[in-house]
Amino acid sequence: MILISLTFLGGYILSSLLLFKYPTLIHRRKELKFHCCHISHRGGAAENLENTLSAFENAVNQRTDMLEIDVQLTKDGQVVVSHDNNLLRLAGCGINISDINYDDIPSLQCILPVDFTNGHCCQGGKDRKIPLLQDIFAKYPGIPINIDIKTNNDILIKKVK
Repeated sequence: MILISLTFLGGYILSSLLLFKYPTLIHRRKELKFHCCHISHRGGAAENLENTLSAFENAVNQRTDMLEIDVQLTKDGQVVVSHDNNLLRLAGCGINISDINYDDIPSLQCILPVDFTNGHCCQGGKDRKIPLLQDIFAKYPGIPINIDIKTNNDILIKKVK
């Protein structure tokens, strides 16, 4: 009885190890729509002013596989690329993007703190404008884009679809 139990236990352990190392023996490998090793978070926020066209351009020039962006909705219904709804960190004024029209959005500050690094700041160049989502799609039609909708807003969700 013990010998039979040990045989089954040994077979179970051996088959588990074998399938762990070679899972495609019983499952086909999932076919991916695209291969992705490098994702540019906010367009490479630690290298350029986040979510600007120049940040995305730099990411594409570095051969990123995917752009990661965040979107907000302006008062006049424009979908803009911005992580924050409030412009205090980005532009130095405590206005919400959802409370102003796109043409009234102030320029980004020249130096932005990078909130996911400890005390690191990013210094930007001439491009300090928050872009429209449609501009990103038009400029980078062949690059996969991961869109993070930051607010629970049905209008924003429909516009992004």
